[in-house]
Amino acid sequence: MSRTRRDVLASLAGVGVAGLAGCTALDAGASESDGPTLDPAALRAVRQLGSPAFPARVPAPIAEPYLERGRGRAREFLDSVPETMSPGEVPNEGVRNAYAEAYADAAAALAPSDTDESPFEALRGLRYARGAAAMAKGTYDAAVGDLTEADVRDEAAAVRADVESFRFGTRSLGDEADRALVVYEAVESLVAAAVRSLDNADEYGRYADSAPRVGELLDAVESARASLDGARHVRDRYLATVADPIDFTDAFESTASSLAGVIEDRRAEYPEEGGLEAVIEGEGLDTEALESTPAKDLLVEAFVEVERGLRDARDGLRSGRFATALVGAHTAETHRRAFEDAVTAVKRGRYESVESAAAVRDAKLGALEALEAARSNGSNPHLTRRALVDIAYMVGRGDDYFRDDYYDDGDPRAARNALAQYATAEFAARETPDVSAWVLGTLAAERGGVGR
Repeated sequence: MSRTRRDVLASLAGVGVAGLAGCTALDAGASESDGPTLDPAALRAVRQLGSPAFPARVPAPIAEPYLERGRGRAREFLDSVPETMSPGEVPNEGVRNAYAEAYADAAAALAPSDTDESPFEALRGLRYARGAAAMAKGTYDAAVGDLTEADVRDEAAAVRADVESFRFGTRSLGDEADRALVVYEAVESLVAAAVRSLDNADEYGRYADSAPRVGELLDAVESARASLDGARHVRDRYLATVADPIDFTDAFESTASSLAGVIEDRRAEYPEEGGLEAVIEGEGLDTEALESTPAKDLLVEAFVEVERGLRDARDGLRSGRFATALVGAHTAETHRRAFEDAVTAVKRGRYESVESAAAVRDAKLGALEALEAARSNGSNPHLTRRALVDIAYMVGRGDDYFRDDYYDDGDPRAARNALAQYATAEFAARETPDVSAWVLGTLAAERGGVGR
């Protein structure tokens, strides 16, 4: 990509070309004998390019009145209890302190956000706001004797029954595969969050046999209820837009099983023993020579995502979350291809070191370009964009290495780790549209080419 194109991307990302002109100039001031100088200000300027805007969303119309009702329920919980407990009302100081913390957390969760959330992100966030408010209410009501753990456990059993009824009663009905897959992966994710909230309430907790413990349990129950409400809303709002629904359930299952098998076979081509070091060495690379280089971090990061995607595919198949399994297969194959691309680049001598802040800047701009090119690809836009949400997050992780409290100014690890994150995002983004075509093409073949 030409320098002109990179400068255009830089200005679009939030900082003009003039604001970044110092990056290269600062590095150029170092003598060859001294080696490259990674000026802290130049590296912070890379972070100030900004992160790509890829908020999570779902191709179904989320209703604003639904979101407001969820916020209203949380506010009702909080409005029904006082801001503080008095010692006369609750003598136990530990309970009063726990309540004060819970109330503050709930108030913060309900405060207006200064970030631009998508409607789907706002829907997912309701479980935190409603859960936090329930924690405060449950703690107070238990402290004054109006609520017992047995009461909340009865509620938990009822919510769990509702979750299971919804889960077993929902089939993946929709209009076309690209849209339906993303919708039902979101629905499955919300249902899984509901189950996780209820399961965690039984296994973990900061408090035992106390009013705050009752609050924790009510938090879990309300979080689960909010997730279930969200899953139902997404499904129903989507189906309201579909005139003649197709049942994709069986095709999602068979395609996920088929693709997971293909990726398992491809994974078997890499060493199973010896961890990631063995995988890298199996590609003919010397891990000792690559130690403390962006190259090793890049290779490790890409292959870790292969394993994560495979795990999601396996878990989704086992639990009947077939859309989740398909998205997991997409993740695994995308990063497997990215890993192979990275191996080729490393063998050609790339990413052996961080030579300048300009090199880090160019790596980030390469990631931004690849993400935008993939997003602009017109084929299978919903699945591709769903995958890019996770990939774009890597750019933000790279930026985080330049926070003042992460590494000391000028620490070369910050630049190395950031560059590896940017490069991983670039390789994965470039592979994403083709993998989307592979997944949805296989799905169409499973269905006889109908309704792709």
